[in-house]
Amino acid sequence: MIGVVGAGAVDGRRPADRRQQLVSVATRLFAERGYEATTTAAIADAAGVTEPILYRHFENKQDLFVAIVREMSELTMRHWNALTAGTSDPSDAIRRIARQFPEHVAQLADAYHVIHGALSSSRDKQVLKVMHEHYEQIERFFVGIISRGQKAGLVRKDMDPRLPAWQLIYLGIGIAMISLNLPDLYQGQPVGEGIEMIVRGLKG
Repeated sequence: MIGVVGAGAVDGRRPADRRQQLVSVATRLFAERGYEATTTAAIADAAGVTEPILYRHFENKQDLFVAIVREMSELTMRHWNALTAGTSDPSDAIRRIARQFPEHVAQLADAYHVIHGALSSSRDKQVLKVMHEHYEQIERFFVGIISRGQKAGLVRKDMDPRLPAWQLIYLGIGIAMISLNLPDLYQGQPVGEGIEMIVRGLKG
């Protein structure tokens, strides 16, 4: 991303451009080295700036992690809302997301590596808090789809919509982790059948 010097510019780039650059660099380094092992000094060096410049945009490393997760959440929700626009059938909506999910994971591979790595190893309260927010947002998205299906008579009404929502989240985490880290194994898995089992369960 090319910075533009002008009113409000900081260190030769517009603040928004520099901030986005730092998020991109941090995402790559966190994915390559792990969140715990990556320092703000390393991020600043890779971005071609000094640490004081980094601290103009982010208070600390945790603040960068929060920005990465929230950007990923925003991109995911925007993508899924676009995919499911025009359908009121939860089964159709879930299938649309499932068909595009491998490509979505590939496009955000570094961000997924960052989240999964931190999820398995980090005990930082701020890091865990933003990941909690991320999965709660996904839960609300799927609960909304399923609840609307219940009102329309397309989903059994005796089901807690959080149950299939979390089945989808667990499956999504598994798909993302295996496809990114063991792609040869992932290719042989009947992922579509797993989605269909969840979809069939919606109707009882």
